[in-house]
Amino acid sequence: MKNIKTVIFDLGGVYFTDGTKRAIDIISQRWNLDQSKVADVFKGKIGTAYRESQITHDEFWRQAKETLEIDAPMEELAEIWLNGYVPIEGTVEIIKELNEKGYEILYLSDNVQERIDYIEEKYHFLQYFKSGVFSHIAGVRKPNPKIYQLALEESSNPAENCVYIDDKPNLLEEADKLGMATIAFVNADETRKKLIELGVNLTEKEIEER
Repeated sequence: MKNIKTVIFDLGGVYFTDGTKRAIDIISQRWNLDQSKVADVFKGKIGTAYRESQITHDEFWRQAKETLEIDAPMEELAEIWLNGYVPIEGTVEIIKELNEKGYEILYLSDNVQERIDYIEEKYHFLQYFKSGVFSHIAGVRKPNPKIYQLALEESSNPAENCVYIDDKPNLLEEADKLGMATIAFVNADETRKKLIELGVNLTEKEIEER
């Protein structure tokens, strides 16, 4: 059993619903586009450049519209993306309880300034985190080892006392290599259970059968 003192959370898909996936689905359907092509815009070269602050908000959406051949205002597309991020109630409950019990809470997120500004204004979520790392500030995104090391530098504790939670299992590998415990997020109840198994002081919750 590990002596966990710091819990590091991904945001999209862990703290918030997966707004990128939702945006890909909506844009694909609304403009009758191949879903893999839309996904490549958000997750491929253009999306990476945006998340690493190599291109601006306007340039990202200009390239996205050009690549997808969409004749729509960039504000409309951005709104589809931003509106997909809604806090996952169970995760928020976990973080509040961890804070009450003195755990250090950090975020590690591939993100862009516009999206952070939007969801912070709407949900005021940053108050629950001591600090963390955003890709648009770090200049690199997951799974680049550098961004995980930067997260550890934000922590008051060494890797062996940290656990990292992400909904994409392949993005846990570098954290594991650095000595952190890792949890693949499926839902908040399962994550609570896995944290308790690691020795984290959380209230046990009855998990309903699905």
